[in-house]
Amino acid sequence: MMMMHHEEKREQLIKLKNEKHAKKNGDPLCVVCIYKASTSMQRQFIRFLKTKSSQFYAKSTISPLAFKLQPPSSFTPQSALIFSTPTNLPQIIEDVIELHQKHSLQVVVAGIDTMVPSSSRNGVSELWLDHRMKIANSLLLEERDDLNTPPPESDGINPVTARKNWKNLQGHLSLKLRHEMDAKISLANTVFSTGSILTLFYFDAETNAAHSGQHLCELEVALPRGVVPNHATAKIEDKWTPLYPGKLFKITNCVGNLLKSIDKNPAAKYLENNEQLMSLKSKDTEVFVKLRKRGSTIVERFKVTAGGGGWGAKADIIALSPEAKPERGDEIEFFMVTPDDRFVKQKDDAVERFNQTFAFMSSYEETGYGNDDTDSQVERVYETFGCGSEQGFFFNGVKHHSPGEIVYIKFK
Repeated sequence: MMMMHHEEKREQLIKLKNEKHAKKNGDPLCVVCIYKASTSMQRQFIRFLKTKSSQFYAKSTISPLAFKLQPPSSFTPQSALIFSTPTNLPQIIEDVIELHQKHSLQVVVAGIDTMVPSSSRNGVSELWLDHRMKIANSLLLEERDDLNTPPPESDGINPVTARKNWKNLQGHLSLKLRHEMDAKISLANTVFSTGSILTLFYFDAETNAAHSGQHLCELEVALPRGVVPNHATAKIEDKWTPLYPGKLFKITNCVGNLLKSIDKNPAAKYLENNEQLMSLKSKDTEVFVKLRKRGSTIVERFKVTAGGGGWGAKADIIALSPEAKPERGDEIEFFMVTPDDRFVKQKDDAVERFNQTFAFMSSYEETGYGNDDTDSQVERVYETFGCGSEQGFFFNGVKHHSPGEIVYIKFK
């Protein structure tokens, strides 16, 4: 818990003031405030900054029991950003409608796949702010005509089908954390919990707010200035095992997302001749690469979708994710994610590392329906805000989509 001593005294003064006001005026809202003050000592994450955006309150609840959204009592929030897994969305929707109607609270709700840091599929993450968020570029769900979009782009080796699948409708929440720090989060399929394939909406009392209270598939949200300080840096953790520890190779021939030669050798040989990779003999092992562009400090991350083991002209080629655009002279590193790291998550994933953080995660893969924590009936509350996505996420334009891959911003 990050609380200051003077804040505890302030809590007591607020409670006494509300009690007197409630007795005098019979105001039921003050009774609610008294209740919230009595529960405000839950584990929570509050930051005080000497800026116009001075305070926020953040927490994540895993396996919530009798859950109800409760604004912080230490300050009066002007806005809130709520991430919820599908099972909790009906309650969240009910709560935010009530909060908006009673307090004219600006609130954004997004249905997400999993929680951080444990990749649980049952939870709610809350971020309460004492200033309003900036909301822009909303796109109505009904305006996304998926039947008119082209089929997925080929990776250059594997064929694609033109058949459409309703489960593949894409939706995103773009979150601007501060200047030159942003995340783009893929939304969960929520059709079985809310009746809508995606759940993304916001309420805003401003008269010029476009699409307030409507089903969306795209939305951009900017946090108030100062919530994420300029000195804060993002850390990346993953489950990648290097195939050639400490070695960088240079791309010598490529076209599109296809690597033809590396250091003037057939590209696929760097996979076929790696004993560590071949010894696993598992089709569930995935290969990823880090790509360093010439003249840039940005490290891009891509999945190897095909490579090696074939015949003919394509036998020596490595295919990267369709969005990859390697060039001659770029440097490349090879990694693998083993079946154990894809499907087996550590218990709570060393939770203490993620205390007092904002975190975004690529969800671990499930091995069966409803496969979640064994102690799923035990409610846990963490000092973090964020979410996980089965389809991965973008952070500062770089895609992170291997199981267990996480980007987090530490505040203390």
